[in-house]
Amino acid sequence: MQLPVVSVGYLAAGRLAQRLRVHSRFRHAMNFMAADGHLLTLLDACRYPNLPDAVRLQLPHGWDWREMTGAMDGLEKAVIWQPERALAQTGEQPAHHAALAEALQKQPVESALMLLPGGDSTKRQPLLSAQSSAQALTAQVAQLIGFGNGLTPDGDDYLLGYLAALWRWQDTPLIAGHFRLMREIITGQLNRTNDISAHYLGRAAHGHFSEPVCDLMMLLTQQASNGQIQTAARNVMQFGASSGADCLAGMLHGIRTIQTAL
Repeated sequence: MQLPVVSVGYLAAGRLAQRLRVHSRFRHAMNFMAADGHLLTLLDACRYPNLPDAVRLQLPHGWDWREMTGAMDGLEKAVIWQPERALAQTGEQPAHHAALAEALQKQPVESALMLLPGGDSTKRQPLLSAQSSAQALTAQVAQLIGFGNGLTPDGDDYLLGYLAALWRWQDTPLIAGHFRLMREIITGQLNRTNDISAHYLGRAAHGHFSEPVCDLMMLLTQQASNGQIQTAARNVMQFGASSGADCLAGMLHGIRTIQTAL
């Protein structure tokens, strides 16, 4: 069956001619793995936003990748998704923390983590700071990576969100060292989680994120209404039972780290 292509992620566009093997199949997504270890994903365009390594397809009603296969149609004419990737300017500070925290508090979610300060003390609390030593951060990442529930565990999604917040401030002297250290520590521990989650964390370490995360990252330094922020937060939190909320909580932690450091 010919499946119409809706859009292609900017990292996927140049890799479709590579030799790929099937890695995993789910109802609405199918993963291939390239020789370099990176995944390339086929997604249901009605359910998923753009991802750097994904091809979004128009799938027939009832399509299930676990049972069906099809060829991509119209790939040469497909829109290439390429997000804005501007770093923060000197003197810029992240905004909208309160509105994002409000959105997270409204989201019913079962995470294995304490997502906001002062939350459920029976859950694991991430302790990340620009003032923490390499040893302390290494221990914290070890406590988070691969921890929790879901195909991408809670701790991984939290770390991804934390990197997303820091990424735009990576050239700021007070954040640069912390960002480089977190990137080094996380990439050094990717073997502690599963292939799919390791792929997303590895991409995040180099500034590659989903469309909703990219959109929210850019809003952090813009004037935006509470409604715009709430919508952007909901778009991030739409992933999985807790993945999106974990990611947003990590972004909020990253914003607090930046605000403390600047």
